[in-house]
Amino acid sequence: MGKLHFDINRPIHLARRDVFFERAVELLYTPLQNLTTAERIIHAEVVISLLKTAESHAFFGIQSSGTIAQETDFLRFLKLISDNVQSAHAMLQHQLHLEAEESFLCQFLSATPEQCVLPAMHYQRRAEDILQGLWNILQLAHTAYRTLQQTNLDRLTEEERGRYQKAYESFRNDVMTRYAVPSMKKTATSTHA
Repeated sequence: MGKLHFDINRPIHLARRDVFFERAVELLYTPLQNLTTAERIIHAEVVISLLKTAESHAFFGIQSSGTIAQETDFLRFLKLISDNVQSAHAMLQHQLHLEAEESFLCQFLSATPEQCVLPAMHYQRRAEDILQGLWNILQLAHTAYRTLQQTNLDRLTEEERGRYQKAYESFRNDVMTRYAVPSMKKTATSTHA
């Protein structure tokens, strides 16, 4: 594919990048204390999926001729965030393995469930520490992201801005439906029953 293909589709790639990144951030800011470990793992997997989609479209966006340097930095930033969420995900999986009633890990270690509680708590704390650090970085990144987004929009033609806005709204509606907050899904389900 040539630059022309990426130039034509640039507004769409930017819209998808922005929508998926923004939804990932919203989900990262969602309080998780009422979720089980298994639900937290699923939550992290959803965020990872959103970030991977944002990364893909950020990559496609920088293949066009209208790219600015900050877009490459933003792509690297998306990768770093994704790596952090994957690290937290791994800690949560370790926690789950130690908490499980039929824990293969406790059996392999010849440990009692009581002996597995402390390491499980350590993994939980590590996951929380990783997410806390990520929240701090995301707060710092807010202005830089909005500046990049506005610069991208300013560099589009009027027709391209219209395509971006239409795509953004469409993707946003879809993402909000497909990637709802887990605790909100339960509430919505229970109120319709």
